[in-house]
Amino acid sequence: MPAQSASLQGRSATGRYTYRAKSPVRPQAAATGEQAKLTHALAAQRQLLSHASSAIRTLTAARNEMIAQALEDGLALATISAVTGENMRAVRTIGLAYDELHLSGVSRSAHLAALQAKSEELKAAERHRGQIIERREALIVMALRTQACDDLELASLTGLTPDHIRRASRGLVRTA
Repeated sequence: MPAQSASLQGRSATGRYTYRAKSPVRPQAAATGEQAKLTHALAAQRQLLSHASSAIRTLTAARNEMIAQALEDGLALATISAVTGENMRAVRTIGLAYDELHLSGVSRSAHLAALQAKSEELKAAERHRGQIIERREALIVMALRTQACDDLELASLTGLTPDHIRRASRGLVRTA
């Protein structure tokens, strides 16, 4: 009885839930080696994407605090907007979100240099996140073309919705 209950739980070798509907049978050779490689690569991409998103949130919070402090110290909206690449409305909104700031005594040039550096660091983090997303999309396409994973398995592995996977797979020619 214990062996039967474990098989009814629907867990794969990776510990994730497996979809138990009757689907077209995939070639077993592709299912073992390729699926394991793709599963590992997709899990790594998911973790990288999580770290990149966390870094972007941290950098954005630090940059926003720097913007608010620069506004409190008397820098013009237009100057801050030009340095950070944000529009003036966004800069003003960020400045209004911080109520408890006091004059810091930091020079104008120090504010501008710090804002420039933090903005460049944020842009680099966003480019890195974009590269990770592109690699994840390439892995999804590869998995769908080789039929190493179905739509629901890919959704589980990537953290995306099955609808997103189906939209990404439109027009793909799937090999058997």
